[in-house]
Amino acid sequence: MAKGNRTLETLEINGGVLCLNFINTVSSLPKFEHDYLGNYSALAGWGEKIGIYSAKQSSRLQKQAKEEAVEAEKALQEIKVFRELLYRVFANAIKRTDPDEGDMAALIQFCGMAVSNGRFAKRDNFYTMDWIIDQTYNAILWPIAYSAGKLLLSKELIQVKACDGCGWLFLDTSKNQSRRWCSMDACGVSDKMRRYYRKSQMK
Repeated sequence: MAKGNRTLETLEINGGVLCLNFINTVSSLPKFEHDYLGNYSALAGWGEKIGIYSAKQSSRLQKQAKEEAVEAEKALQEIKVFRELLYRVFANAIKRTDPDEGDMAALIQFCGMAVSNGRFAKRDNFYTMDWIIDQTYNAILWPIAYSAGKLLLSKELIQVKACDGCGWLFLDTSKNQSRRWCSMDACGVSDKMRRYYRKSQMK
């Protein structure tokens, strides 16, 4: 979890997969205390940071969003609603509880849009899904939704965890599946300091 000044520059990327990194664009979960995607320009900046947009694409979208503020803001709010949907779905997966049927129906619609707007792009000896990502304000949802669908359909779903410190979601790829924090340098250290302080007060 990012500490200090809360900016996109300091925002840590440690969810392990695109859809979880997207969920983690708030300072803590489930509280949503600070939103790193405060406006569409910030969303475009995050898209560049995460590798969805090129610098040129991000700059163009940010400029266009300022000229079409109402349309860009509407898209941003839809994107944030989708972020909350993803959080609910994966939070249920972590708790091993059945997801809300309405949430799953909505998610499969987003996944369908992602596939229908995608194209196959050849990479060496295989293909990947690709998109013309900067053609609309909400096209950034397509790779995120596709990432969420892939994770839900994979055996890696059981490796999704919530940080003991800030609640961020991450994919635990450690050998013994014992990772507890999104980042040892941030939440891990803070948690150990809190436990040390509590023990010292009991002496």
